[in-house]
Amino acid sequence: MSFKFNFDIDADGEDVETDGVETTPGVPVEQTPSNSSTSRVSAQLHSLDELISKLPPHIAFSPLVIPSTSTKSITIPRRELFDVKMQLMTEDNNPSTNPNQSFSAAFTDEDIRTNTYEGGLKSWECSSDLVKQLATDSEAWTNSPHRILELGCGTALPSCYILQTLLATPSDHPVHLTLADYNIDVLRLVTLPNLILAYLHATNGLPTTDPSVTEGPEETPEIELTPTLISDFLSALQSHKITISFLSGSWSPAMISLIHGGLDYPSTADETTYSLLLASETIYSPSSIPDFVDMIEHTLANTGKGYIAAKDIYFGVGGSVKDFVDIVEKKSWKWEILREEKRGVGVSRVVGVVSKS
Repeated sequence: MSFKFNFDIDADGEDVETDGVETTPGVPVEQTPSNSSTSRVSAQLHSLDELISKLPPHIAFSPLVIPSTSTKSITIPRRELFDVKMQLMTEDNNPSTNPNQSFSAAFTDEDIRTNTYEGGLKSWECSSDLVKQLATDSEAWTNSPHRILELGCGTALPSCYILQTLLATPSDHPVHLTLADYNIDVLRLVTLPNLILAYLHATNGLPTTDPSVTEGPEETPEIELTPTLISDFLSALQSHKITISFLSGSWSPAMISLIHGGLDYPSTADETTYSLLLASETIYSPSSIPDFVDMIEHTLANTGKGYIAAKDIYFGVGGSVKDFVDIVEKKSWKWEILREEKRGVGVSRVVGVVSKS
């Protein structure tokens, strides 16, 4: 099943909500439930070194500016979508580069292709809402050791914000960051490149545009991913006691088992649970909400907090905050709305926090 949210996507890939949110007419009926065993993509654990080996030689990027207050804003650099498409085209023309590459959804206007692509190449506005809330609550995650998990990370704006904040200040507190997305291709094409851009932003290593150039089209800045740059990136992580790992595949008992070092589901280990869980735009499909809640149940520490950003309701797809909260309340967990956003007559968006106690 393919699906397109009715958002306007500007040139740099950020979605801008229109007046009202509707689905494209004639959405096909899904033939296979997305939470059935036949549709699951096997969960896999990926090391940072593995994904570094898949990086292109250079990436083009642009800054995303997120207003946080009336006078302040947050800048997060991210890889340009056109640059991702150029890389995929190069790989298509050179099958030996990636013989299993099949990521055609990147070249269509589809936001989702069920069981194939979950929209991870684009930045969705709820992830910006989550960044703003993380900035408001920064004291909760900057001054103590943490294990942080972002589910459905995609372009990983929240994790990038956390990383660039941690790298900009000295700290003796160890932090482990795990980023999970349905698609391994999303992890290698945008997630890791954006983490590297976050490091460069934090250390003032990004090229700047020349303010004296006032005529003609502005060139998109690029960085070359040299061995020296990658080595400096790894050294910065090490010096700040930050470790990073990645997960791809369906939310599933297998993914939970990988997180807990191979323990048989539903067994968990306290030392491999997460003190902070992040997710944005992950509850749009009613059929996947139970799997998402299962991930929270078996990965979030009993004293941890899960920051969830979502639209109140996803017209045409069926998911809603209410559906999610109904399951949360049946488990006797706590749910608190921290932020509400609304533009015009469009659908409201919220950032809430879920906790088990």
